[in-house]
Amino acid sequence: KEGASKDEAEDIKAKLEEVGAEIELK
Repeated sequence: KEGASKDEAEDIKAKLEEVGAEIELK
């Protein structure tokens, strides 16, 4: 279960980075 939550955290981090990059481009 810990591994799954870690993967989920990585997913969320990646999504946040994508959103941040989009905001910077605008």
